[in-house]
Parts: sequence; structure tokens; C-alpha cells
Amino acid sequence: MSKTFTFEDLNKELSKISTFGDTLDKSEVSTVDHHISTGNYALNAALTGSVWGGFPNNRSVAIAGPSGTGKTYLILNAVREAQKLGYSIIYYDSENAVDRSLTDKFGIDPAKLRYEPCNTVQEFRSSVTNLTKAMLEAKKKGSELPRIMVILDSAGNLATQKEIDDAASGSDKSDMTRARLLKSTFRILMTQMGICKIPFLFTNHVYQTQDLFSKQVAGGGTGPEYAASIILFLNKAKLADGNSTGIIVTAKPNKNRFAKPTPVKFWIDFNKGMNPYVGLQEFISWDNCGIQRGRLINEKDFMKMSEKDKEPCRKHTYKNEKGDEVTVYFQPSETARKLCVKHLNDTVDLNMLFKPEVITKEVLDLLDEKIIKPTFSYGVDEEFDDDPETFEDSDEIAEELTKENE
Repeated sequence: MSKTFTFEDLNKELSKISTFGDTLDKSEVSTVDHHISTGNYALNAALTGSVWGGFPNNRSVAIAGPSGTGKTYLILNAVREAQKLGYSIIYYDSENAVDRSLTDKFGIDPAKLRYEPCNTVQEFRSSVTNLTKAMLEAKKKGSELPRIMVILDSAGNLATQKEIDDAASGSDKSDMTRARLLKSTFRILMTQMGICKIPFLFTNHVYQTQDLFSKQVAGGGTGPEYAASIILFLNKAKLADGNSTGIIVTAKPNKNRFAKPTPVKFWIDFNKGMNPYVGLQEFISWDNCGIQRGRLINEKDFMKMSEKDKEPCRKHTYKNEKGDEVTVYFQPSETARKLCVKHLNDTVDLNMLFKPEVITKEVLDLLDEKIIKPTFSYGVDEEFDDDPETFEDSDEIAEELTKENE
């Protein structure tokens, strides 16, 4: 009787010629081990479906938008947060925009950031190819690799050698090779950086298409678009509140493999930076996490209220400093000048909303489980009965659903 050639046998043969391939239960190449915070909880949620998420540790993320929308700001925030996790940074700068004084403002350790001025697509491709080659060779020898993050700021500003040569010769011909070169570059590098667990963040310019219905798209052709696991589009509006100025940024994932593409808003204050809690106000309520605008009413006054006024109220019982049980009722009010906070058993001024005393880790955990994950995470298909009788009226059901959606 002949011996059966099994999948396990095939897997062993393939492993002889593929250094890093294996069955997925054993392979860690594509696994996201952790996330690097963006510095804003709502933006973390938009990227990966959790306030504790952020930039995936072995994926590529594109941040695209018009000038002045905070692209480099988010990149530098990510650099600082990555360094906290033990990363060293390779920073490719094609805009000559980052210097020591700027990194100092963000609290970035310059000794753990290699700065690479970069002018052309070819220079970037050559440098990163050599970087990944060195790391892959070390990995094959069994060495433990350092945590490296690669930044390109920006892909949209990279020229090509042809473009430079044409400029030197006085030619004003359009360079039709750039998009092809960028696509080739991303095609070459993505898998290599993934194997080395290198998160790759890059910024990109945007432009309006000339279609009948014009839309905003990122530059560089399809290469960056296909390579990125997340493409984040930024737009801005002005922020001004007397003593401080800045921008309100709307971040909309145009592509996301980790969470439903859901837009969020956050602020960048030119004087104070980015508040990590701004954006969460859309999800905060008494029922969600015990925080909402309104007032707290004692039990005696509550009993005097009409049944109609009692209806929206929520009962809250706690023990005071003496250990006595106290019962109050939360009454919501959009015009109230105070914020009721359940875990403080008290009210606070409205300007305390975006403070860690109000939005504690416990509050963030509660929001994450009850609201953020269900809102941002992709759903899983539910089991259903596949008996043919179940689908007798399927055409009628589909027709009714279509009418509801029109």
C-alpha cells in the first residue's frame, strides 16, 4: 500500500525552501503584536477599533491630506509614542521639514532617531531595501531584531531621477515614470518590512480629480493605495477660543483593514498640543460611562417631581466618606452648566470633561467595551439556518429590504 503524501509532508518540504513560511497557527509574521498610540483615543478607535489601539506594529499606514492638516504632527506624535515602546526610528524626510528643535518640542529622543534626507523614489527604495536586507539576514541567523519604525514624510514630495535629469537639461516633459516607480517600491518593500515587524508610516499629498463628480484622492498612483493597510484622510477647520488657536481635524479612514471606516474629529491646539480625550464626547453619556451634562438630585427632591420629569432620571447609590449609603438621581439637561460624574459622585465644571480626573482609565475601558468596539469593529457573520425551506420567501424579503434602503 502506497504511503499518503499529506499536507504536513508538503508543509515540511516548503519549509526547506521558505525561511519564514509556516502554517498560520505557528507563523507570527503577519500578527499584530501591539499598537502604537496616535496620542488621541478617538483616533486610535478609528484606526483599529479600540481606544487602546493606534498604528499597528507591522503594517503600513498612509496619512493623506492638504497642507496644514496635521500630517507631520501625527507622525511626530507616533514617533514619540513608539520610542516609549522601545522603538528606534528611521525618518526619511523629503520636505526638509524636521529638525532637532521640532523633535525636542515633541519630547522625541534624537539619539534614537536616524534622520535621512531623501530626494528621490530611487534613494528611498535603495535605502529601505538595504535596511530590510540587513535585518532579514540577522533574523535568518537567529538574532533578535531591534524594534524599528520607518517614516516617510512625504511620499508625495519624492521626485524621480528622471525628473531631476530633465530639469538639469532644461526639458519640461512630464515624468510618466513616477507612479510606476512608487508602485514598484511599495511592492518590493511591504512584505520585507512585515517579516521584520517594521511599522511603516508615510504622509502623502492629495488632489481633486477632474471627474464630473470631483473627489479627493492621494497622489502617487495605486502603489501607496494598495500597499497601505490604513489610508487616513485629514481635513481641517479653524479652532479659536480666545487665548488659543489651532485646527479641528476630521480624520476619515478611506481604507481600513482593522475597523469600519468611521470618521472622527480631534483638535490640535498650536499652544497646548493635542488633547487625547477630545473626540470621545460623541460617545460619552450617563448610560455609557456615567458622565453627562445635567444635575444630581437628592432623594427627597426627586420624590416631589412629576412622573414625567422622573422618567429620564437615573438612580445612583454610593457610600460617602462616613460609610453611609447615599442615593441621588441624575437628571440629564443639555443646558446644564455642570457635568455629572458617577465615579466622582459629584458634579464638575464643563471644562473638566477632557481631563484625566473625569475620563479615567476605568471610564475608557467601559467606553471601549460598551460603545467603541461595537461602533468601530467589523462584525462577524452570524450563524443561520440553511434549510431550503428557510429561503422560500427570500426574493420577497430582499425586495422589502431594498425598499427600506431606498
